Amino acid sequence: MDTAAKKPIILCGFMSSGKTTLGQLLAKELGYDFADTDQILVDTYKMTIPEMFEKGGESYFRDLEHETAKKVCSMEHTVISTGGGMLTFDRNGEVLSKHGIVVYIDKDFDACYDLIAQDANRPLVKMNTKEQLRELYNKRRALYQKYATVTLENDGSVEEGLKKLLELVQ
Repeated sequence: MDTAAKKPIILCGFMSSGKTTLGQLLAKELGYDFADTDQILVDTYKMTIPEMFEKGGESYFRDLEHETAKKVCSMEHTVISTGGGMLTFDRNGEVLSKHGIVVYIDKDFDACYDLIAQDANRPLVKMNTKEQLRELYNKRRALYQKYATVTLENDGSVEEGLKKLLELVQ
């Protein structure tokens, strides 16, 4: 098997864009492992993400997140779902794009917002209005695109998204 086939497939995108759902399905289809960087953070540091924010603020969380980005680069035959902000930091984008195939999952802001507004485990949602989140979404899009190998327009059903994703990575 060639080196590209061993590289992790790294999914990035805004909160609730479909990274975890599509990532789990893609991993199953390919016979790969699945990993979620947010879950790796929680397991490694024995704190919830809100607790990490409470302990040291966003900069503390982002430092822990960077250590996780470096860790997942060595995961072969793995589909990795990243936290919504991970690839908005150059240090993470550079290391992940160098060592993996980065797929930007692009989903409409309002569709994402409808999902994240219901999730109490999202510190940035509590700290921002809908319009502030829209601005964050628009700012992050360019950063996701900067490091993405390919972009998936996730504007249909989960089944349609998986079909498109399979086409993009094979």
